[in-house]
Amino acid sequence: MSADDAGVAILTREFLSSLAGEGDAAGAIRSAVLGAVLASLACSVLGCFVTLRKMALYGDMLGHAVLPGVAAGFIVAGRKSTPALLLGALVAGLLAAGFTRLICTRSRIKNDAALGITLSVFYAIGVWLLSYLTGPSRPDLSSEASGLPLYLFGNPSVIHDADLAFLTTAALVVLLVVVGLFKEFQACAFDPSFAATIGIPKRWADTTLLLLLTFVIVVSIKILGVILVAALLVIPPATAYLLTERLRSMIICSAVLGATCGVLGAWLDYVFDGGVGPSIVCVAFAVLLTVFLFGTRHGVVATWVRHRRLALRTVRENILASAYRVRERTGAAADSIDLALLAQERGEEVRATRALARRLHGSPWARVSGDRLELTEEGQRRGCNIVRGHRLWELFLQREASLAVDHVHAGAEEVEHFLSDETIAELEHLLGRPRLDPHGQPIPAPIGSGDTSALEKDATTAGRDGERR
Repeated sequence: MSADDAGVAILTREFLSSLAGEGDAAGAIRSAVLGAVLASLACSVLGCFVTLRKMALYGDMLGHAVLPGVAAGFIVAGRKSTPALLLGALVAGLLAAGFTRLICTRSRIKNDAALGITLSVFYAIGVWLLSYLTGPSRPDLSSEASGLPLYLFGNPSVIHDADLAFLTTAALVVLLVVVGLFKEFQACAFDPSFAATIGIPKRWADTTLLLLLTFVIVVSIKILGVILVAALLVIPPATAYLLTERLRSMIICSAVLGATCGVLGAWLDYVFDGGVGPSIVCVAFAVLLTVFLFGTRHGVVATWVRHRRLALRTVRENILASAYRVRERTGAAADSIDLALLAQERGEEVRATRALARRLHGSPWARVSGDRLELTEEGQRRGCNIVRGHRLWELFLQREASLAVDHVHAGAEEVEHFLSDETIAELEHLLGRPRLDPHGQPIPAPIGSGDTSALEKDATTAGRDGERR
């Protein structure tokens, strides 16, 4: 173990022991961890609805817009009173939300531009006020206001019992409102028009969400900072959105991720002294990146693997379908097809057909042996079903979609690999159990469905139809 690794291990043990230890230092660490967990939990739960309602920019705007309220609260109170600072931030956040709505409703300026205007103006005023209060021009205030710039990035060392009380209240309020108004928020998030028809006005839901959002941001900025608080409203919910497709599961997953990132962020800050807010955001992004790359549902790697498997299955099934058509056209043996005939059917060189047919190795359908493709009984059945589904779908497109005969082949080529046996049976029943496709080719019966083979049955049927005509 290197010296750096040993140092990290020692600091980690100190961090863990401090969580259960006694004394002022251990209490400060516990307060920082608890504050980080509560802030991350509240932001993550509320952020699910913010993300689904496409209101992430509102969170970013409010996070920056509360800064002048912090300075105004200090001016009014004359000291760094937590209730005064939070009340000033809350008033500034509500003013910013009202100012944004006023711009959108009373002018031609679009919503995103209004958010950018509000964010820039309020944040500029906040930075100017903080610079004024902590600058040399006001020596009577600079010493008392020295900690105010920490609201830009957050600082766990200044978390007190009052701050924890506010954070606990915020987390409980968010959880109670989300549980109590879950159906209303769910309806407005996914179908605002339906919500309006059942008596849930969209403006009411937006106003409630903005009030909660402002409250959560205000009580979280002391530990996360005005710049980074918006990240906790977006990153954990976005990660949960990649992991699940149900809203309840998304909220629970986002809450767990937020709380976990809060603990890990506090640990990183203790070990590397990088700040709790930045550490939490970096951990949350690392989790998001991991899920984005390796998630089982929507991960890049899993999606690539599924596409590769689908491409391989499509190639294999196309070879089996071509083998069936060769048997249908030439009367070749059911279990052995000459690669030259297969290449002729596909309109390509034998070398190219051989290379594609070799992809059947390892499948339960067929393999290449010399100059022939040896098919198993399951491979024969699969090739028959592909051709059967293709021809039935062509007939469906001609009859139900009124497509011309020369326009149905391409659509059937795209669909044939996704038709299950049950779907093919339903399609056949819907079409009245037809015998011929739009091109006059016989629609094969499933192999093993009768006393004779499908090919023999179809050839006999086609011959009888020809005699009648």
